[in-house]
Amino acid sequence: MKKFMVFAAFLVISACSPSTRITRSWVGPDKNNYGYNNLFVAVVLSDVAKRQEIETDIQTKLSRIGINSTTSNATIRPSFWASTDLDKNSMIEVVKQNQKDAIMTVSLIDVQNEQRYIPGHMMMAGPMIGPGAWGMNHFGGFWGWNHGMMMTPGHIVNDRKYFMEINVYDTASELLVWSAQSKTLNPRSLERFSSDFSQAVLERMLVEGVLGR
Repeated sequence: MKKFMVFAAFLVISACSPSTRITRSWVGPDKNNYGYNNLFVAVVLSDVAKRQEIETDIQTKLSRIGINSTTSNATIRPSFWASTDLDKNSMIEVVKQNQKDAIMTVSLIDVQNEQRYIPGHMMMAGPMIGPGAWGMNHFGGFWGWNHGMMMTPGHIVNDRKYFMEINVYDTASELLVWSAQSKTLNPRSLERFSSDFSQAVLERMLVEGVLGR
């Protein structure tokens, strides 16, 4: 509970209208009842800069709540994700050598572009009270008043949505113990995306007992 309260306080301070939300999550029956305190974090993206940014963000936030972690960027050569040289057994060996009790993977599963129409609206300079107010009983008065009224035209907005999948595997059994999907709408930058994403994911992991308390 203490870790969750610390993390929740951190969220209140650092988060402002986060663009990422968890759309679903699942907790497996084989999850460690006490949660995991030593994670190997692997973001499965070919872009080295994006992978490093997200992994580092997750590691930093885990450290703030007392969870140890090691990132793939710190232990695996950059060309790994584009090659087939490092098989599953070799990957597990790297995780065990770093004495991690769980493997957290992050992958991009879909990107969607959608157009959204925002209708126009009427704006007026002030209230009209009665048909004779401000000379409204004469055309000149009506015209002079209504030139301040305008119709704002509708417009099209292009939305970009990123869907990520997060899995946690128990190192000893290699079984999937937790899984979630997230949706991020129109991230302003890689840094903001990474921060919002890691906050949303780790908060859900704490709530559902995936991280040790």
